[in-house]
Amino acid sequence: MAKITKGKETTVKTTNINITQVRRPTMELKTWKEALDAFNSLTNPNRVKLYDLLDFVELDEQIEATWGKRRDSILNKNLLFKKDGKDDEELNKLLNSPDMNLLVKEIHNAVAYGYSLIQIHNIYYNEEFEQYSIDFNLINRKHVHPEIGFECVSKDQNQATKDFLFKEPPLSNYMLWVGDAKDKGLFFKAAKYVILKTGNVSDWSEFAEVFGMPLAEITYDDYDQETINKMVTLLQTGGGKKTIAHPKNSELNLVDGNNASDGSIFKNLADFCNASISKTIVGNTLTTEQGSVGSQSLGQIHLEVERQKIQSDQRLILSILNGQFKAILKRFGFNVQGGEIWFESEAQDWNALKTKYEVLSGIARIVPVGDNIFYEEFDIPKPENYEELKKTMIPQPATEPANTNVKALLKDFFAKPLYK
Repeated sequence: MAKITKGKETTVKTTNINITQVRRPTMELKTWKEALDAFNSLTNPNRVKLYDLLDFVELDEQIEATWGKRRDSILNKNLLFKKDGKDDEELNKLLNSPDMNLLVKEIHNAVAYGYSLIQIHNIYYNEEFEQYSIDFNLINRKHVHPEIGFECVSKDQNQATKDFLFKEPPLSNYMLWVGDAKDKGLFFKAAKYVILKTGNVSDWSEFAEVFGMPLAEITYDDYDQETINKMVTLLQTGGGKKTIAHPKNSELNLVDGNNASDGSIFKNLADFCNASISKTIVGNTLTTEQGSVGSQSLGQIHLEVERQKIQSDQRLILSILNGQFKAILKRFGFNVQGGEIWFESEAQDWNALKTKYEVLSGIARIVPVGDNIFYEEFDIPKPENYEELKKTMIPQPATEPANTNVKALLKDFFAKPLYK
């Protein structure tokens, strides 16, 4: 039996919620419209059709490829707890535990689904596994009604009844709510293209089956029964190829309803849907699709758009972790007062740092600039005896630095403070 420490289970839980199986009816564009109308109802907002639709959407391979890029960019980064400029090793163990990774994933999923409501039951250290565990669950989104005037969890997914008020204590003390009550999520915006693509690929498959497989044509004499009998036997034993039999005195024509005999019209529509999904999820196509045209500069622009979306995701997650989650950590006995949670910095881009250094240095030669801007922009720890060291610094001439080597210049700047 594992010994658990630093934890106390909350007894306030959302129970007796009637969970029903996900419905997967045939999805059409009218399904998308029906989900939208039910979501926007003022008297009984209903999210069942919305999340049945999104359950279908998340199975699409282009959704997984694009949303997976945003998700992985978050989950592949370590979290750090810093207090007074120093890391807290104990809290860092918690923040980078497997359960914390799952919790961050659910927080991030609010961007895709519009809203996430998470209940924390316990946080403790499991000595057997030598890692922290977080006992939490995602409240089924079909039962959550975050709209103003409701802000509740309903036992029945089809009725917005105020069975559990998740923003009122004591329930609110252990809840994380993420997202905008009116937001339907990125997956809903991409759902139209997933529906269109699914139908299109089905038609494409039928086209390939009809016009892509070899066809055996057999003709026979109406009055020759013996030949007809032999023909039937031949059709039954002739393998899996398509066969057509008709009397000699009749005509049979297979007319291709597609103007492009190679089926390119289906491919064009599928490519359009995939490109639209990419634009919706990551804001571009060049980082997810191999197009026929493009340039390095255009690719850099698209990559920057993608970075901006990832930074937006990080800001959302950190706002929850440094607000609601940190308050929950306090309730479980963790000392988080005065500290903050951050994502670990990426590997330095030397060219970007050089440009930033030159810009800031140029501004500092024209107008007064606070020293803290350099510490913050270059992620340099500020020394505790900063004021004392500053008095011993050698004044620098107001000229351009002679060293133009990027790495050497930055090494001088970071590693060799100009102290006497």
